[in-house]
Amino acid sequence: MSLVVGGIVPTEDVVGRVRESTEVLASLPHSGAVLVGDRRHGKTSLSRLVQRLAHQQGVAVLAVSAERETYAEFVSALIAELARLDPAWAKELAKIRLTLTAGPVRLERDSHAAATLDELLDRAIRRARGRTLALFIDEVSVLARNLERAQPGSGDTFLHLLRRVRQDHPGEVATVLSGSIGFHHVSDDAPSTVNDIPKIAVGPIRTDHATYLAECLLLGTGVPTTDQHAVAAAIASAAENVPYYIQHLVAAARKSWQDSQVAAHPELIDRMVVEAIKNPYDPWDLRHYRDRLPHYYGADAHAIAGVLDIYAHADGPLDVDTVLMRLRAEGSPITDRTHLVSFIERLTLDHYLARAGNADGFSSPLLQRAWKAMRR
Repeated sequence: MSLVVGGIVPTEDVVGRVRESTEVLASLPHSGAVLVGDRRHGKTSLSRLVQRLAHQQGVAVLAVSAERETYAEFVSALIAELARLDPAWAKELAKIRLTLTAGPVRLERDSHAAATLDELLDRAIRRARGRTLALFIDEVSVLARNLERAQPGSGDTFLHLLRRVRQDHPGEVATVLSGSIGFHHVSDDAPSTVNDIPKIAVGPIRTDHATYLAECLLLGTGVPTTDQHAVAAAIASAAENVPYYIQHLVAAARKSWQDSQVAAHPELIDRMVVEAIKNPYDPWDLRHYRDRLPHYYGADAHAIAGVLDIYAHADGPLDVDTVLMRLRAEGSPITDRTHLVSFIERLTLDHYLARAGNADGFSSPLLQRAWKAMRR
């Protein structure tokens, strides 16, 4: 395999997603699914794999990113995809696309786009001529949140429209929704808009699959090793079986060989993790976990960072009362237990923390190490 560091992995090179792809495929006759998981864990790669498999099974596949600022931009992108899927409809779709920019202000354009989306989906379902129409929407919560911030209620309306289309056309249309921002960041009501379809967790791959992936990449890049399987296993372990970090570590092993002409060995791998964490250029984009807090938590971001500091410096999971006691000792504005539990639940949904019985700790030792380094 060739390295694809941070890019789009060819579907034939996606490793270890048999269970998840089978579950998503099985969901298509029953309205679809939501792919849930942390950033960089491969939701987009899984989605692209399922799109290929679904197409091979005769499903009409539409794929569009909702990482857009406005409703009109999203609907325009959908129209382009519909024209690709159904060339006979392309001329009419081009005319519809032109009308999306006719409104004098954004509010009117987005109102027109919402009505257009409803009509387009209804017609697309009919034009599928008995085939299931599978609509794969990546970063769906990004658009919903942008809409909600521009006009309260509009993000929820967008998500409810997708839900209504699923429920009005059972067996005819399915939506597979994914994104790195949880629905709870759109509004309090947004999570309920997907309670009619299953949530499929997309996390690290199995250890044996992760080792296999690392070994394939070492072979593909021609990195000399003292023991290829042992180095691959060390990479999988250090990357916590996350393909994104496996790609980075293999790339680092290749650079180490080019710089030193010393074959990669298992003991080298953890040193490369430390180097990546301390690198001022942040090659793994780990600072995103710190820098996104104001976007996620607004005025509470500073207090949330303080909560994460406590967990980061703990030797193991902490119960709520222990964390609350430490927060009070540090003068944190979080002084109410119920308030703290609410924040812990949100941090769990955002993949910072994981529950262990009645205690909680960082979901990832790698993230924990990076957090301590970032916060100094």
